[in-house]
Formats: sequence, structure tokens, C-alpha cells
Amino acid sequence: MPTILSIKLPSKNLLSLAQEIFERSGLSGDHAQKQAEILVWANLRGIDSHGVLRIPRYLDLLQNKEMNAKPNISIVNETAASTVIDGDQAPGVIAMRFGMEQAINKAKSAGIGWTLIGKTTHSGPLGYYTQIAIKKDMIGIAIMTSRPNMAYHGSKTAGIATSPISIGVPGGSDGSLILDMSTSAITRGKIKEAIARGLSLPENTAITDSGEPTTDPTLAKIPMPLGGPKGSGLSLMFETLTSLLMGLPLLEPALAGREKKHSQNGLAIAININDFITAQKYKDLVTALSIQLKKLPALDTYNSVLLPGESGQRTLEERQKNGIPLPDKTWQELSLVANKLNITMPNLS
Repeated sequence: MPTILSIKLPSKNLLSLAQEIFERSGLSGDHAQKQAEILVWANLRGIDSHGVLRIPRYLDLLQNKEMNAKPNISIVNETAASTVIDGDQAPGVIAMRFGMEQAINKAKSAGIGWTLIGKTTHSGPLGYYTQIAIKKDMIGIAIMTSRPNMAYHGSKTAGIATSPISIGVPGGSDGSLILDMSTSAITRGKIKEAIARGLSLPENTAITDSGEPTTDPTLAKIPMPLGGPKGSGLSLMFETLTSLLMGLPLLEPALAGREKKHSQNGLAIAININDFITAQKYKDLVTALSIQLKKLPALDTYNSVLLPGESGQRTLEERQKNGIPLPDKTWQELSLVANKLNITMPNLS
């Protein structure tokens, strides 16, 4: 039976809990705050697969020294428009935020900023980073790559990554568009979420270790690529644009059996709209296009046509008012973590 999301917590309480967990686990106050912020940011927008249910996994990475609690992030190369960053296995949000900020700074003078972020860890929802560029009246693009965890089209084993991409563009009156998607038919986080909520997976989205299709999230080990060759092709090209471009391949060493450690690489791009058209004119054009798309007649199975980021914005408004729902399993896992760290859980009354 599906799990009822009976537990609801105000976002500020969940943020405080997550921050304290990360501080007690070795992160600095600033890094703990940023790590907690992105997880709650995800939960507020209904991206629960990338929310606080990730905390136990992140703590495992810290304990196994695959995530560095005290990273020394450094710039290893830069030009007028580009930067290459060594993330030193930092918590993903710390390295990726720094990368997008670098891209924005480059774009202010060069028109575009291209930042490669190497040797980092799971970075959460990429829309979090593209919205940073949007707030500066810029277009933001973010891509992440990792070890093989998705089936390559035509294969029954993991050969490629579920590499996500986000593209964010500013619109008028906060009518910004933020596309945030994986190259897989289902993310590994969604599989974890399905387990936590007692749900089945959609058909043709994942396979077992032996390569058999399954809708049982407890048996699903390998996501399938989105659109078959399209998803696996995009993921492959993302590896060439990120990992290979900075000489830090992730897929080939893992496939050859030479590397098993968790690591990710990223790309952050910022485009200065004012170097092409005034930012206000661009936002007006985005808004005008959005208005016309919203007028399209919806299918009978849809209430309305939704634009990229619109569903998340609606969920944000509802959860800011009524709290963030959590499955019992997620709450229990957080309680176990808190108990080990001698942290008092928030009162649910």
C-alpha cells in the first residue's frame, strides 16, 4: 500500500534540522547552511527525490571520505570567459554554487561564462543553480555527469550516467522558465522516493541487476535512458563537454574497472542577455511566448498546459503555507540520524 504523507513540517524547521545534522557531521556552519538550503529548496518545490531523503546517503559519503567536509576548492585555470575548478570532493552544492558564481562574473565582462567543476559530489536539483543566474538577469545552464548508473541504449547494464541538465531563462514579473530534467526515464532519487512511499515505478523506466524490466523499486537498480538513444546520446555528449574537456573522465575509468569512488563533474554556464538584447526586452518576449502557450487547449487528462518550473512554483506556494510532507520512512531515517548525533527532532504537534 502507498505510504500516506501524514507528517508535515514547516520549511524553517526542516531547514534547521538539516543544517544541524550537517554541522554535527563536520561541515562548517556556512557549508551546512548551503547544503541544507538546497535540500529544502527541492522539497518545497515537490522535488522530493532530491530533498532531505538524501541526507543519510550524504552522511555515508562523508563517513567514507568520498565527500570532503573541509574542501579546499581551487581555480586551476581561467581565461576571460572560462574557469576550471578543482572541487576537492566538496559537498556538491558548495562547488557548483561557486562554479555558477564564477560563470556569472565572467559573463558580466565577456558576455558568457563557462565554468567546469571537477571532482565534486552529488549536487542536488540543477534548477537551484540556474535560478542564481536568472536573479542576475542572465540565462543559466547547468549540467552534471557521474559514474555509470544508467543503461546505455541497447544494453542491459549501466554504461552511462543519468546526467541532468537545467536551463533557466528570466521572464517578466517572475515568469521565469526553469527546465530541470534528467537524461534517464526515471532518476535514482525517484526510485528512492518510490521505496519510501511504497509506490510502484512506471513501466519501462528501470531494470534489475540482471537486465530485466521491473516496476518494483526495491528491485530496480538501473534506470533506462529517456527516449532510448536520445537520453543515452545526450548523457554521452555531456561527458565529453564536462569530464573529458578538463581531463577528468568518469565513465571510461569506471567501465574499465579502474575507478569505483563516487565523484561527479559539472558545467555551469551564464549568458549575459544584455550583450545580445536588453534584459527587459528579453523578459517581455519570454512572457509573451508563455502567455500564448498557456492559451493552448489542454488534453482531457490535463487541467492546463504547464510551462517549465510552473508545477514546482505551485507546489512551493502550497508547501510554504501548509508545510512539507514527508513519508514515514524518511522521517524514521532522519530520526535515526538525529539520535546518533544527539539532535532533538522537531516537534510535530
